[in-house]
This record gives sequence, structure tokens and C-alpha cells, in this order.
Amino acid sequence: MTRGRLYLAMLAGWVALTLTLTSIPNPEFGPSFPGADKIAHFGFYGVAGFLFVLWRSEIGTGAAVAVVWAAIFAALLGAVDEFHQQWIPGRSMELLDWVTDFAGGTAGGFCSVVTASMIPALLTPKNPPSRTVTD
Repeated sequence: MTRGRLYLAMLAGWVALTLTLTSIPNPEFGPSFPGADKIAHFGFYGVAGFLFVLWRSEIGTGAAVAVVWAAIFAALLGAVDEFHQQWIPGRSMELLDWVTDFAGGTAGGFCSVVTASMIPALLTPKNPPSRTVTD
């Protein structure tokens, strides 16, 4: 499996986990302080944005373009998630949750670019040094 496919599989798994957790009716888990749900939204979509940028960067998309696409992806995924929650008992569709999803996905994308620049082994080198045989 190529690294690009691995990152895509990780992203798909993370999205599946996120959508599964947001489909649980009447959730009674996790911290219950004010804003805890916003932290969860930001974190879950931040991871999605991080993985999205790793995937896109690995297949050759430039960093800036990958972050823009991660933000768009987070906005669309968050909109679908918020829309579907209106039919889940104990859940609701909230604009501020969607804004937090978008912000988390965008921040995660930026963090991915920074992390990949600090840990180059996360991405396959685009122009690996050629090996020459000398006498």
C-alpha cells in the first residue's frame, strides 16, 4: 500500500468514526462543562483536516492548495453531519458547531503542513536523490 493510500484510508476511517459517534442518540459521555462539545468538534475535524492535507500532499498537491481543500472538505462534511443530526434524538443542528468543524479542519490542515515540514519522513520525497555508481 502506498503512503497516499494509507493516509486516505486513515482519513476515511476517521470520518467513519466521527460520523458514527455523532449518530449516537442521547449521548451521555465525555466532559460536561460549557463548550466541551465545541472542543470535541474542533478536535475531531482538526484530525480530519490534518489527515486530509497529509493525503493530498503525498499525492502531489501543494501545501496551500491542500489546506484550502481541507477547509472545504471540513465545511462540507460538517454541514452534512450537522444536517443529519437534526433527526438523531438528543442531537441538534447548530450553526456554531458547523463553524467549529470548519475552523478545526482548517487549523488541522495548517498543523499538518507545519508538522510535515518539521518531520519530513511523513511525506515521500518528490525528487529523491539519484544514486550513481562510481568506480
